[in-house]
Amino acid sequence: MDIASLIRVIDARPRTFDWDAIAEGWGRTPPADYIDFMHAVGPGNLGDYMSIKAPTADLGDDGEFAMAIATQGAQLAWKSGNFPKAGRLADAEPRLLCWAVSDDANQYCWDLADDSMPIIVFDRGFLEWTAYDLSFTDFVVGMIQDSIPNYAGDQIASELGWQVPVTYKVHKRDHW
Repeated sequence: MDIASLIRVIDARPRTFDWDAIAEGWGRTPPADYIDFMHAVGPGNLGDYMSIKAPTADLGDDGEFAMAIATQGAQLAWKSGNFPKAGRLADAEPRLLCWAVSDDANQYCWDLADDSMPIIVFDRGFLEWTAYDLSFTDFVVGMIQDSIPNYAGDQIASELGWQVPVTYKVHKRDHW
């Protein structure tokens, strides 16, 4: 299943990004399905819950609402050591890159240090970090369908009353 079949896009603004510069800044190529999503749809808000960030090559950028700010926040939360790390994350030292945040401050990251780039979620409700071996597409589809295996968080779609297609409002500016 693909994301496009589950969302209703409002104000589509497909973007062209400098993927070579982004890959250089990240130290690896972004996932192909994320690149395809950004090209076809662009960054935006899924169901007024999850803000999927525009990519940036400069993770030290401190622009308002930027992927860099979300990434810095996730890295600080990880380094604080104040929150449990589930399963294999107990002894891990990931290189986090935050690709989305939720309206209740959950952080959705990739581990750039791992070749498979698993998704690592900091759930503010449960105050723990959990890893998921899912692609960007499978994770977002799982959020929409409440079907992420062993998801530590709530059944988001059910709780928010999402019905397919879920509204996806594209950001008006790239740095959101």
